[in-house]
Amino acid sequence: MSDTPELPRPELARTVRGKRPEFFATEGVDEVLSMVLVLAQELHVVRERLDTAERVMSRHGIDLAAEIEALQPDDALLRTREQALQDFYGRLFQFSRQRRSELEHKYSDRTYRETLDKVATGDI
Repeated sequence: MSDTPELPRPELARTVRGKRPEFFATEGVDEVLSMVLVLAQELHVVRERLDTAERVMSRHGIDLAAEIEALQPDDALLRTREQALQDFYGRLFQFSRQRRSELEHKYSDRTYRETLDKVATGDI
């Protein structure tokens, strides 16, 4: 072990810089396609897990579909579900938020390289 104190790590943006591939010429279509693909992925995972849960429970004599319909969620469950929904929206709109942020802050190749230089020299 070293006696050198550990320095705090710099907080860097976790977004990719540079030109993104464009598949459609019309502005915004790539963003919408990205959102649709996120939704499709989420839906597929949920359907697969629900099918698995129903099959497992059926082996134990439990009709999960009927149990789900009968469930009355309490406030804690509703809050948990709301947080999960907000997290989902975060994933869904991630591309749009990143694009807006880039436009607002006018990220460019020059500022990206300046940041890399600062990291390399320890100025950040």
